[in-house]
Order: sequence, then C-alpha cells, then structure tokens
Amino acid sequence: MENIYELNVEDKLYPNILRKIKEKPKKLYAVGNIELLNEKIKKVAIVGSRKCTTYGQEQAIKFAKELSKEGICVVSGLAEGIDTFAHIGAVEGVGKTIAVLGNGFNKIFPKDNEWLFYKIIANNGCIITEYEENVEAESKYFPKRNRIVSGLSNAVLIIEAKEKSGSLITARIAQEQNKKLYAIPSNIDSKNGVGTNKLILNGVNMVIDSSKILNELLEEQHTNNKEKKQVKEEYKSVYNALSNNPVHVNQIAKSANMNISEVNTILTMLELEELIEQLPGNEYKLKE
Repeated sequence: MENIYELNVEDKLYPNILRKIKEKPKKLYAVGNIELLNEKIKKVAIVGSRKCTTYGQEQAIKFAKELSKEGICVVSGLAEGIDTFAHIGAVEGVGKTIAVLGNGFNKIFPKDNEWLFYKIIANNGCIITEYEENVEAESKYFPKRNRIVSGLSNAVLIIEAKEKSGSLITARIAQEQNKKLYAIPSNIDSKNGVGTNKLILNGVNMVIDSSKILNELLEEQHTNNKEKKQVKEEYKSVYNALSNNPVHVNQIAKSANMNISEVNTILTMLELEELIEQLPGNEYKLKE
C-alpha cells in the first residue's frame, strides 16, 4: 500500500472545496497525488448505474476521455459500472482522476477494481476515503460518499440512472451544493435511463457530447481568473479581449473598439505588469 495521508479539516492539504459543503468529512485518508485535491483545475464527477448497458459504458469512457484531454479532472466512486468506465476513460485520456471510496484502503470494493485502484495512483491520480484502512464496504456508506464526490467537483454528469438510483441522490446533492448538473439522454425503453430522462424533463442540462460542459466550465474559469487580476479600469477593455489562447492585435483592437496605437500602448503596460505575454506574430495571451 502507498503512503496513507491523514487529513483533518484544519490541515492545509485538506481539499478547500470540501470545507464549503454541509456535513464535510472531519477526516480524510488519501493515497497518491494528494496535491490534486487542491490543484486549481476544474473537476467533473461522472456517476451512473452499476449495472450499466454497453451504451452507458461507451458514453462514460467517451466523456471522461474527452474531458480529461482538456485538463479536466474526473471524479467518481470506483464502483462497478459507470464509475469504473469513467476512471478508465480519464486514464486513457492522459488526464487525472480522483476516486472516492465507501470503504477503507485495505478492503477495496469491488475486488475486481483493485487493478484500477493502482492504475489511478500510477497515473498521478488520487484516491480518498473517510474510513479507516480496515473498514469494509457497506451499503449505508455509499449514499454518504456521494456528498464528497459532488462536493469535490465543479459539475456532475449523470450517465444512466434507474428510477430509484444512488446516482439520483448524487444529482440531488449536487443541486443542493449549487453544482452544475448535466445528464445524458437514454433510450426511453431502457430502465437504466428512466432516472436520467426524468432529470432532463425536470430541467437538468442535457448533453450529447462534452462541448457544453467544457465551454461552461472553462468560461467560468476564464472569468474567475480575470476577476482575480488587479487590472486598471482604463486597461480593462483590452484585457477583457484576451484569453488563454493567442489573440492577434487586430482582433484585440476590434473587440475593444480602439485604434491600434491605443491598443499597443495598453498592451505594453499590461506586459510590464506581467498580466499578459506577447507571442510571435503580434499575438497576445493572458499570463497564467
């Protein structure tokens, strides 16, 4: 077993995002890349039916892989079914993933996922639990785990859920925690899709690919990054025309509704304040 870290609420390495939820775990045990818990990257929880269909399996891998490739960390519960394939997709996407267990590290459940437990660690991911090493999985622990899965994440994606499902508990918790919530539509004849289809009917964001999730999360991150920067009022029109991707000076001038001379002056000042950087080809981007 890897080194086990014990994190109390007061510890610096305890996930900041979890401090904000109701019934936050007083103590967490973690193995692997514990810095991932507080790393400033967006996290998406992917959960769903344990007895998933081939369709659900394929969608879990697809979405996790696509999100992972864009730098999103995938969070799930290492359970059989959708959770398993979400973690696999994240690993295949060369991204990072966090697994939240409903048991101790010496009692991996399901046993068939022990290989995945070590694969996640080897891939620079992290695994956490609120239970001591020798605590065995019990059904009563799984609903409790859901608050952590959702709590760690910026958004939750439900892939296949029966009419009465633990995934729907996660959906409810996500809404209570003011997380973005998404669901994938299912065949109306599939009992595994009754829950997700009802979520969509009740106004939850329907997605058929990862673009909507990525656009909303990365736009939110971009907006938050801008707000954190101290930018003088007279520079804001130019600064707000920039992004993390290169933008040509002509496009900046057009977006800011200013002439090139004025824009170049402001760009120089923003560079001096180390808020932006110049790239070849007279392009600029926000400095990370």
